[in-house]
Order: sequence, then C-alpha cells, then structure tokens
Amino acid sequence: MRRRLLPARRVASTLLAAAFLVAACGGAAPSASSGSSGLSTAPGGSASASSGGASLPVVVPSSAPGTPITVPSGATTVLDPSLMALLPSTVAGVAVTQEAGSLAEAVADQAFVASVDRAAFPLAVSGSDLASGVIAHLRAGIYSDKMFSDWRASYDEGACASSSGVVAHAQKTLGGRTTYVTTCGGGLRVYHAYVPSQGVIVSLFSTGPADLGGQLMGQLGG
Repeated sequence: MRRRLLPARRVASTLLAAAFLVAACGGAAPSASSGSSGLSTAPGGSASASSGGASLPVVVPSSAPGTPITVPSGATTVLDPSLMALLPSTVAGVAVTQEAGSLAEAVADQAFVASVDRAAFPLAVSGSDLASGVIAHLRAGIYSDKMFSDWRASYDEGACASSSGVVAHAQKTLGGRTTYVTTCGGGLRVYHAYVPSQGVIVSLFSTGPADLGGQLMGQLGG
C-alpha cells in the first residue's frame, strides 16, 4: 500500500513548487506549458511528463469543467471544480482559487490516478501568506486508516523536502474534525483531513503568519 501511495509525495512537492512560483509572480498562475512544471507541450494541448524514467502522455487541462486526464492504464482523473465547495471562497479576505494546471503534473504518475478519480487544487496567496494543496476524491474501496496514514507520510515527505524535513506531528480538532498537522523544519505546516461523507482527503500546506491553511481547514465543509 505504501508503494502505491507514493504519488502523494510527488503531488506535494509539485504543488509546493507551483504555489511558490505563483506567489513569486504576484499571484498570476503559470501556464502548464511554462516549462517550470516539467511538461513539454505538444500540438493539440497534449504534453509528456517524466515519471520514473518513463514518458507518460497526459492532456493539459482545458478550462472546461470535467475535462479528463488520461494515462496509459486507461483510468482517468477528472478536474472537478465542484470539490472546491468544500472550502470557503475566501479566507482572511483572500480569494481561494483553483490552480487547475497542477492536475497535469499529478496524473503523470499512474498510481495517483489509480487512487483518485476526481481532484481539485485550491490556492490562496497574499504577500508572504500562502496555502495550497489538493482535494482528492478517492476511488471506491481505496480508503482505509492505513491508506490515510501512508498518504500523510508520503505527502509530508514531499512537502517538507525543501523545508528541512519533518520535525513534528500533531493532531488538532479544527471545525469539529480531526486534523493532522505536520511541521517542517523551515516552519512550513501541512494539514490533512478525511471527509468520510464525501470520500475526500484534503491536504494543504501553509506558510506565513496568517496560517491560511489552518484557517481553511477550520472551515472545511462536508
């Protein structure tokens, strides 16, 4: 199970890099073909991405909701804007938007697609405050306590890799729900919660004094 969930580590590191790029650009999201994502865009909107030495064809998400991203296995993960309804539209006066281009990187690993059938990628940026992550709707029969534990460990490893590693774990009750909190050496915080009524895992990382990630988790619906 741990091996199958290793994509959470890749997704975390990818989202972290993309979010900091957005912050550096003053909140303007980069395109999926900007080169910073590791994708090389081909005619027709398709792209190739490297995963474990293999080239995997993916499709850069269009602006149309529900556009499927196909990997060689034949399974698809769909960009689902409706999942964003689990979070507020603003947090501390900051707009919560979707960084849709992150899906192309996430599905470059077949194991992510094997676990997640629908996903959204929330992002909130204001000055030095930033929150970003994934809302992952799991395929039927995927969830277990061990699966969620392995997901958290893998995601934390990816998120904290550029922030001096994991230094502490804790549990908090935010919005009436058990939330797992990881602190990285550089002060980055990572939040995880499972919403059983929706079959969704929400994983967010957060930087800055406003702790937008923690505030978002406190307002998580479902």
